[in-house]
Amino acid sequence: CRSIHADIKPENVLLYGRAKSLQRLLPDTLDYGQRTDLRLKGPGGDPGNRLEESDLMSIEVKIADLGSACWTYKPFSKEIQTQPYRALEVLLGLDYGTPADIWSTGCLAFEMATGECLFDPQPGKYFSRDDDHVARIIELLGRIPPHIAFSWNKSTNFFSRPGALLRISRLSPRSLHSILADRHNWTKQEVTPFTSFLLPALQYAPERRATAAQCLHHAWLSA
Repeated sequence: CRSIHADIKPENVLLYGRAKSLQRLLPDTLDYGQRTDLRLKGPGGDPGNRLEESDLMSIEVKIADLGSACWTYKPFSKEIQTQPYRALEVLLGLDYGTPADIWSTGCLAFEMATGECLFDPQPGKYFSRDDDHVARIIELLGRIPPHIAFSWNKSTNFFSRPGALLRISRLSPRSLHSILADRHNWTKQEVTPFTSFLLPALQYAPERRATAAQCLHHAWLSA
Protein backbone atom coordinates (compact mmCIF):
# COMPACT_ATOMS: atom_id res chain seq x y z
CA CYS A 1 0.00 0.00 0.00
CA ARG A 2 3.10 2.24 -0.21
CA SER A 3 2.71 3.43 3.36
CA ILE A 4 4.83 3.37 6.50
CA HIS A 5 3.05 2.93 9.83
CA ALA A 6 5.97 4.64 11.64
CA ASP A 7 4.90 3.77 15.20
CA ILE A 8 4.61 0.02 15.63
CA LYS A 9 4.67 -0.86 19.34
CA PRO A 10 2.62 -3.01 21.76
CA GLU A 11 0.13 -0.23 22.51
CA ASN A 12 -0.79 -0.07 18.82
CA VAL A 13 -1.52 -3.78 18.41
CA LEU A 14 -5.11 -4.71 19.19
CA LEU A 15 -6.45 -8.21 19.78
CA TYR A 16 -10.09 -9.04 19.19
CA GLY A 17 -11.48 -12.33 20.44
CA ARG A 18 -14.94 -13.47 19.47
CA ALA A 19 -15.15 -16.50 21.71
CA LYS A 20 -16.76 -15.88 25.08
CA SER A 21 -14.23 -18.14 26.76
CA LEU A 22 -11.42 -15.97 25.42
CA GLN A 23 -13.15 -12.79 26.54
CA ARG A 24 -13.46 -14.23 30.05
CA LEU A 25 -9.75 -14.99 29.99
CA LEU A 26 -8.63 -11.47 29.05
CA PRO A 27 -8.23 -10.13 32.62
CA ASP A 28 -5.62 -12.83 33.26
CA THR A 29 -3.80 -12.45 29.96
CA LEU A 30 -3.37 -8.74 30.59
CA ASP A 31 -0.73 -9.59 33.20
CA TYR A 32 1.85 -8.40 30.71
CA GLY A 33 5.21 -10.08 30.43
CA GLN A 34 4.38 -13.43 32.06
CA ARG A 35 5.50 -16.49 30.07
CA THR A 36 3.24 -18.97 31.85
CA ASP A 37 0.43 -21.29 30.83
CA LEU A 38 -2.78 -19.32 30.41
CA ARG A 39 -5.58 -20.95 32.38
CA LEU A 40 -9.13 -20.08 33.24
CA LYS A 41 -9.70 -20.14 36.97
CA GLY A 42 -12.50 -22.17 38.37
CA PRO A 43 -14.31 -21.84 41.69
CA GLY A 44 -11.98 -21.04 44.55
CA GLY A 45 -9.23 -19.85 42.22
CA ASP A 46 -8.29 -23.36 41.07
CA PRO A 47 -6.90 -23.64 37.55
CA GLY A 48 -9.55 -24.46 35.00
CA ASN A 49 -9.24 -25.28 31.32
CA ARG A 50 -6.18 -24.25 29.38
CA LEU A 51 -6.58 -21.81 26.55
CA GLU A 52 -7.41 -24.01 23.58
CA GLU A 53 -5.71 -23.64 20.20
CA SER A 54 -9.12 -23.05 18.65
CA ASP A 55 -9.52 -19.98 20.88
CA LEU A 56 -6.15 -18.66 19.77
CA MET A 57 -7.08 -19.16 16.13
CA SER A 58 -10.19 -17.02 16.62
CA ILE A 59 -8.15 -13.96 17.64
CA GLU A 60 -8.00 -11.15 15.12
CA VAL A 61 -4.97 -8.85 15.22
CA LYS A 62 -5.28 -5.25 14.12
CA ILE A 63 -2.66 -2.51 13.91
CA ALA A 64 -4.05 0.75 15.26
CA ASP A 65 -3.12 4.43 15.39
CA LEU A 66 -2.19 5.71 11.95
CA GLY A 67 -1.51 9.19 13.29
CA SER A 68 2.19 8.93 12.44
CA ALA A 69 1.78 7.01 9.18
CA CYS A 70 3.18 8.45 5.97
CA TRP A 71 3.62 7.57 2.31
CA THR A 72 6.81 5.80 1.24
CA TYR A 73 7.35 8.47 -1.39
CA LYS A 74 6.59 11.42 0.92
CA PRO A 75 7.85 11.10 4.51
CA PHE A 76 6.43 13.80 6.77
CA SER A 77 9.16 13.90 9.41
CA LYS A 78 12.79 12.92 9.94
CA GLU A 79 11.98 11.61 13.43
CA ILE A 80 9.43 8.81 13.61
CA GLN A 81 8.71 5.88 15.91
CA THR A 82 8.66 5.59 19.71
CA GLN A 83 12.23 5.47 21.02
CA PRO A 84 12.67 1.78 22.01
CA TYR A 85 11.31 0.68 18.61
CA ARG A 86 13.15 3.26 16.51
CA ALA A 87 15.12 1.85 13.59
CA LEU A 88 18.83 2.51 13.28
CA GLU A 89 18.46 4.54 10.09
CA VAL A 90 15.96 6.82 11.84
CA LEU A 91 18.29 7.28 14.81
CA LEU A 92 21.09 8.25 12.45
CA GLY A 93 18.93 10.68 10.48
CA LEU A 94 19.08 8.67 7.25
CA ASP A 95 16.31 8.17 4.72
CA TYR A 96 13.81 5.52 5.78
CA GLY A 97 11.08 3.39 4.25
CA THR A 98 9.00 0.32 5.08
CA PRO A 99 12.05 -1.54 6.51
CA ALA A 100 11.83 0.83 9.48
CA ASP A 101 8.51 -0.83 10.35
CA ILE A 102 10.19 -4.24 10.15
CA TRP A 103 12.80 -3.14 12.69
CA SER A 104 10.02 -2.02 15.05
CA THR A 105 8.21 -5.32 14.48
CA GLY A 106 11.35 -7.22 15.46
CA CYS A 107 11.58 -5.22 18.69
CA LEU A 108 7.88 -5.85 19.27
CA ALA A 109 8.25 -9.61 18.72
CA PHE A 110 11.06 -9.80 21.29
CA GLU A 111 9.05 -7.83 23.82
CA MET A 112 5.92 -9.93 23.39
CA ALA A 113 7.94 -13.14 23.64
CA THR A 114 9.91 -12.15 26.75
CA GLY A 115 8.08 -9.26 28.44
CA GLU A 116 11.27 -7.18 28.19
CA CYS A 117 12.17 -4.33 25.83
CA LEU A 118 14.89 -5.31 23.39
CA PHE A 119 16.32 -1.78 23.60
CA ASP A 120 15.43 0.49 26.52
CA PRO A 121 17.86 3.41 26.21
CA GLN A 122 18.36 5.89 29.03
CA PRO A 123 20.24 9.21 29.09
CA GLY A 124 23.29 9.64 31.28
CA LYS A 125 25.22 12.56 32.68
CA TYR A 126 27.43 12.88 29.62
CA PHE A 127 25.39 11.20 26.89
CA SER A 128 21.91 11.41 25.39
CA ARG A 129 19.22 8.78 25.11
CA ASP A 130 20.06 8.43 21.41
CA ASP A 131 23.73 7.84 22.29
CA ASP A 132 22.69 5.05 24.64
CA HIS A 133 20.31 3.62 22.06
CA VAL A 134 23.02 3.34 19.41
CA ALA A 135 25.37 1.82 22.01
CA ARG A 136 22.83 -0.83 23.00
CA ILE A 137 22.25 -1.71 19.35
CA ILE A 138 26.00 -2.17 18.82
CA GLU A 139 26.27 -4.30 21.98
CA LEU A 140 23.64 -6.68 20.62
CA LEU A 141 24.21 -6.64 16.87
CA GLY A 142 27.86 -5.71 16.48
CA ARG A 143 29.80 -2.83 14.94
CA ILE A 144 27.91 -0.60 12.53
CA PRO A 145 29.62 -0.72 9.11
CA PRO A 146 31.34 2.56 8.17
CA HIS A 147 29.30 2.91 4.97
CA ILE A 148 26.20 3.18 7.19
CA ALA A 149 27.68 5.05 10.14
CA PHE A 150 29.24 7.72 7.93
CA SER A 151 26.61 7.94 5.21
CA TRP A 152 25.03 11.10 6.58
CA ASN A 153 26.34 14.60 7.16
CA LYS A 154 25.77 14.54 10.93
CA SER A 155 27.60 11.28 11.63
CA THR A 156 30.10 13.11 13.83
CA ASN A 157 27.26 13.63 16.33
CA PHE A 158 27.70 9.96 17.27
CA PHE A 159 30.99 8.64 15.93
CA SER A 160 34.67 9.53 15.86
CA ARG A 161 36.51 8.98 12.59
CA PRO A 162 37.62 5.42 13.43
CA GLY A 163 33.97 4.56 14.06
CA ALA A 164 33.98 4.57 17.86
CA LEU A 165 31.15 6.17 19.81
CA LEU A 166 32.00 9.68 20.96
CA ARG A 167 30.41 9.75 24.40
CA ILE A 168 30.20 6.08 25.42
CA SER A 169 33.51 4.24 25.54
CA ARG A 170 32.67 1.11 27.49
CA LEU A 171 30.37 -1.41 25.81
CA SER A 172 29.15 -4.78 27.08
CA PRO A 173 28.60 -7.03 24.06
CA ARG A 174 25.89 -9.64 24.41
CA SER A 175 24.23 -12.00 21.97
CA LEU A 176 20.54 -12.49 21.43
CA HIS A 177 21.08 -16.19 22.09
CA SER A 178 22.62 -15.54 25.52
CA ILE A 179 19.88 -13.11 26.51
CA LEU A 180 17.17 -15.65 25.72
CA ALA A 181 18.99 -18.66 27.16
CA ASP A 182 20.55 -17.12 30.26
CA ARG A 183 18.16 -14.37 31.27
CA HIS A 184 14.88 -15.93 30.14
CA ASN A 185 15.77 -19.62 30.51
CA TRP A 186 14.78 -20.54 26.97
CA THR A 187 15.90 -23.92 25.64
CA LYS A 188 18.03 -24.26 22.51
CA GLN A 189 14.95 -25.58 20.71
CA GLU A 190 13.16 -22.32 21.55
CA VAL A 191 16.09 -19.98 20.96
CA THR A 192 17.24 -21.15 17.53
CA PRO A 193 14.04 -20.64 15.50
CA PHE A 194 13.25 -17.36 17.23
CA THR A 195 16.68 -15.85 16.61
CA SER A 196 16.52 -16.96 12.96
CA PHE A 197 13.25 -15.02 12.72
CA LEU A 198 14.38 -11.95 14.65
CA LEU A 199 17.91 -11.21 13.43
CA PRO A 200 16.97 -10.70 9.74
CA ALA A 201 14.43 -8.09 10.92
CA LEU A 202 17.28 -6.21 12.62
CA GLN A 203 19.76 -6.03 9.76
CA TYR A 204 21.58 -2.70 9.76
CA ALA A 205 21.16 -2.10 6.02
CA PRO A 206 17.44 -1.52 5.30
CA GLU A 207 17.74 -3.12 1.86
CA ARG A 208 19.01 -6.34 3.46
CA ARG A 209 16.37 -6.43 6.17
CA ALA A 210 13.65 -9.07 5.98
CA THR A 211 10.45 -8.04 4.23
CA ALA A 212 7.00 -8.37 5.75
CA ALA A 213 6.28 -11.31 3.41
CA GLN A 214 9.48 -13.08 4.46
CA CYS A 215 8.63 -12.60 8.13
CA LEU A 216 5.09 -13.86 7.59
CA HIS A 217 6.30 -17.08 5.95
CA HIS A 218 9.06 -17.78 8.46
CA ALA A 219 8.92 -21.22 10.05
CA TRP A 220 8.88 -19.74 13.58
CA LEU A 221 5.43 -18.25 13.00
CA SER A 222 4.01 -21.52 11.71
CA ALA A 223 5.55 -23.69 14.44
